Amino acid sequence: MSERAKLGNDIEFIRHLKKHGGDTMKKCFQCATCSVACELSPKEYAFPRKEMINASWGLKDKLMQDPDIWLCHGCMDCSQQCPRGARPGDVMAALRSYVYRHYSVPSFMGKALSDPKYLPALFIVPIILIFILMMMTQDWNLGNIDWSMHKFKYAEFIAHGPIEMLFIFGNVLIFTLAGIGFYRYFKNMSQSFEGQRPQMGFVAAWMQVGIDFMFHKKFSKCPTNSNRHMGHLFVFYGFMGALVATGIVVLDLIFAGKWGIPKFLPEHMDLPLYLFGGFDTGSWADWREVIGLGTKLIGVAGGLGLIIGGLMLIMKRYSTPENESKSTYNDMLFLWILWLVAFTGMALVFLRLGGLPVIAFPMYFVHMVFVYFLLWYMPFSKFAHMIYRYIGLTFLKMYGRENKPEIFASNKLKQVA
Repeated sequence: MSERAKLGNDIEFIRHLKKHGGDTMKKCFQCATCSVACELSPKEYAFPRKEMINASWGLKDKLMQDPDIWLCHGCMDCSQQCPRGARPGDVMAALRSYVYRHYSVPSFMGKALSDPKYLPALFIVPIILIFILMMMTQDWNLGNIDWSMHKFKYAEFIAHGPIEMLFIFGNVLIFTLAGIGFYRYFKNMSQSFEGQRPQMGFVAAWMQVGIDFMFHKKFSKCPTNSNRHMGHLFVFYGFMGALVATGIVVLDLIFAGKWGIPKFLPEHMDLPLYLFGGFDTGSWADWREVIGLGTKLIGVAGGLGLIIGGLMLIMKRYSTPENESKSTYNDMLFLWILWLVAFTGMALVFLRLGGLPVIAFPMYFVHMVFVYFLLWYMPFSKFAHMIYRYIGLTFLKMYGRENKPEIFASNKLKQVA
């Protein structure tokens, strides 16, 4: 006689899934069309069929250690071909959203970022902190400001030193808490592969997944949403460009002149990055001017990439019929905050060029609020899916879980032999 197993279903978990896109999952009658349609589903224990079974039963613990949910890249082929309209793609997205809510530290932040009623309170925190910095660092003597074209500095409104220190302290704290959640998730995933030995080391798998990320290889295998693929590329490389440019400036601010490290950016370079700053001095023989201009161009290119890619993804969300895919609060909040960070950042560039500090200074305040909202709440918002996906795909790469083409090829060879 087979052993009986006690299933611990979670009603609150089911309610979360229904609220965040999985409201049609009970229509599923296990025909497995979704698994057949998916280009990324492995042959054995194919998804999303098994996830649909577990989700409908409310098996939260089982799903919270299931790395297969990250194999899904949201192309919605499965939802479009589902004969019952169960939208498996949305159920998978709802499961992923619950992961960063479930593993968030502190746990209440995961709930706050998934419920619109907490949005005003979430904005109040960065608004108050940045306002305090502005009041502490602004001498309010407007006569000292050079109002001519691109002569004024944003540091005259809010000093960069305190802003950067708050930025660094906040991110160290947030990513320390996020690391606890990432570790717990990786450890729990190991339980689903208990008794199996990994086929690849962690570092090697991590590097291979990084290459896949750089070229978005998995997205290119999804035949339905090609414009979504391009939007993701613009956003990914736009964010990386903005991150690199900002990182260079922050490193120069912190380390220049210390421990024998020379200053590698020109003295007049100010944040946010603005174009043609090098013409202020005309000293292009100085290698710092070349690095400064390169950093500015990288930052501007990154900002434009975020604006274009973000707009593509937002328009895609609004134009997709609900019977194919349902946009949730988590999705739209992340996309709009990311887009507003890029838009206000680029607006500051052109306000600087136009010599409009009366508009530029309030815009700088708004931009910093959006930046801190995006980064400080990263582990608890849709933004965290990038890290969790990377961890999940690395784990699957270690165990050879995503080798569908090779499995089919080996079976065909055996049949021929």
